[in-house]
Amino acid sequence: MKTLVAVGDKGDWDSYKKFIRRKGMCGKHGWRFQSFDYDTILSGKLPEVKTDSLVFFFFFPFEFWKKTIETKRYKGVYGNRSFYLSYVDFWQQLKKRITKRYPGKKISFVNDPTAIITDRDKVRTRKILARAGVPVSHVFETRDFKKIISLINQGKRLFLKVRYGSMGKGITYIEKDRWITNFGFRNGQILSRKSDYGWKFHEVTGNNAFLKRLLRQDLIIEEAIEPLLSKGRKFDLRLYVCFGKVLYIYPRSTDPRNVTTNISQGATGEAQEFLRGLPERVLELSKRQAIKSVRAIKLNFAGVDIMPRVDNGKVTVIEVNTFPGFPRARHFPLSKLLMTEILKRH
Repeated sequence: MKTLVAVGDKGDWDSYKKFIRRKGMCGKHGWRFQSFDYDTILSGKLPEVKTDSLVFFFFFPFEFWKKTIETKRYKGVYGNRSFYLSYVDFWQQLKKRITKRYPGKKISFVNDPTAIITDRDKVRTRKILARAGVPVSHVFETRDFKKIISLINQGKRLFLKVRYGSMGKGITYIEKDRWITNFGFRNGQILSRKSDYGWKFHEVTGNNAFLKRLLRQDLIIEEAIEPLLSKGRKFDLRLYVCFGKVLYIYPRSTDPRNVTTNISQGATGEAQEFLRGLPERVLELSKRQAIKSVRAIKLNFAGVDIMPRVDNGKVTVIEVNTFPGFPRARHFPLSKLLMTEILKRH
């Protein structure tokens, strides 16, 4: 007999609570089920588990993140290297605590902590995907202000993203005569919202002081792609991949002038009918690249954001998300299928 252990925070209604509602499926398959929060592990209070095998499935550690990393009084610019180092240490300590607590047990992970930390680093993720033959955006290594200005004067359109950020926060888009950011800037300093909300984009066109300051941060600079439009709207596809299988495709659309297609930035989640208007070759290519991306990062479950391009049905992988939000159950029972795949594969 095996035990499936779900680890998350009680306040995570978006994914963790949806998943543990399916715990009854474990008994039907001859498994046991337990759930803990992260404090239980870090405080050394993990209970005894009678089965010889344990499979851990992690959800995003919101409480730890808010209390330790992105606090209301954190210093520096959002998405800086200190965020990442604290995040890496958290997962390393977590894995050590688990293995120490259950000596002699066979322990496995749906997503190993070693792989979980990868997607938080956009530069590292992109390199891994590129080596695996996954289509990703072209990156510019320069941080020279004059060279950046020269690039946009040549017609390049650039995204300047904080290297260790997420949720569409800490993004700046620049093209000739149009600079947009969701950072603040005052008295020569870049300002970050101390919240997941309120990161509204605003224009900073020609603000050389802002751009020079931004180029000193931990960034990845990507060339913007020419997106395929559907019904006049820019869109991307989030593909939920589990053990080499695409379980669900969630389209998100926005006005073509908007910077991102993140729901947190005002994009619209579309129904499945939206997919019917897309070329079949685009959907099939998206599935293949999503599966390849998750394998390259050495994950078993992830959400992969893909943007179809206007040129010949090609696609670009934008991001791999270890902790994607779950769609509403009435739209698609992702937690049920996830549970089924985990019980079947382990």
